[in-house]
Amino acid sequence: MSSPLASEATTTALLCDPSDQQRQDELSEVARSVSKASSLLGCDVLPCDEGSSLDPWGPNFDVLLWTKAFQKLRSDADPNQRPRVSGIAFKNLRVSGSSSGSMSQETVGNMPWKLVDLARTMLGIKQTKVDIIHEAEALVLPGEIVAVLGPPGSGCTTLLKTIAADTYGFNVDKDSIVNYHGIRPEQIAREYRGDAVYTAEVDENFPKLTVGDTLYFAALARTPETIPGGFTKAQYALHLRDVVMKMFGISHTVNTIVGDNFVRGVSGGERKRVTIAEAALSFAPLQCWDNSTRGLDSANAFEFCRALKTQAKYMDLSSLVAIYQASQDAYDVSPSFGTLCKKFRTTD
Repeated sequence: MSSPLASEATTTALLCDPSDQQRQDELSEVARSVSKASSLLGCDVLPCDEGSSLDPWGPNFDVLLWTKAFQKLRSDADPNQRPRVSGIAFKNLRVSGSSSGSMSQETVGNMPWKLVDLARTMLGIKQTKVDIIHEAEALVLPGEIVAVLGPPGSGCTTLLKTIAADTYGFNVDKDSIVNYHGIRPEQIAREYRGDAVYTAEVDENFPKLTVGDTLYFAALARTPETIPGGFTKAQYALHLRDVVMKMFGISHTVNTIVGDNFVRGVSGGERKRVTIAEAALSFAPLQCWDNSTRGLDSANAFEFCRALKTQAKYMDLSSLVAIYQASQDAYDVSPSFGTLCKKFRTTD
């Protein structure tokens, strides 16, 4: 039979379980970190309580106020290294591709001809040169958003890929002059790969991952060396994930898998917004968007253009957007490459 003293000792041991005490300490540390991060977000000027204008899960979240506060954090994180910005200038831009002369849908019947074309390529037999862009020139400064207009086949995609230094599959003429604020294209492709990004028209995601996991990984992959605001990497990535989901109206899909044409997940418009959010998380100085409004209704397409304008105005990020069937409001957000598109040589 146990003594009262033994029972009291056992009770005291249960109340002071080291694992419970450790959990309490961890929760306290998290609370202190969140409090510190909130104060660094500018809470001496803006409220940072739950439901405030800086809370991405609250009803009063304000994108403009958050963008201003976040940009200030980025600028103050490392006084010796300001957030990079970039523009582009090009002149006499000539881009060409090659064609075997036979363009047809792949079927079992014409498979032998495809094998012949493959053999010609491997043997180095010269193919027909096709001009895609002919003597184009333009200047895009940091903080500008530009609409690239042109009918299908006019070279809009090729132009965006060229600007993003993604030139696989076609050739840029050696006499073309391309400059990224003093940085050469080969340096962009080799040393500053993340400074110029291209977002394709087709969505490519891991269908079995949830929207929250997809965007969290994208934010974590682009975590800067010096994290602004005193966040940990996990806190920084999680906060940015929540913000972009709020900006593009997909917060309700955080625990839903992305899906694809074979795996059921979010809707087509929501999947497109996931792709947009992934690219937006990079905060790349130069962004190329290839028909990213495809599958979006007019309201969401306008919100996408307005988000680009916000980051251009407050973060000096440059965007070039190929957009089709846009509403007048979305088109009015940015000037267009009207004179540039007239210099495109179609491949039709």
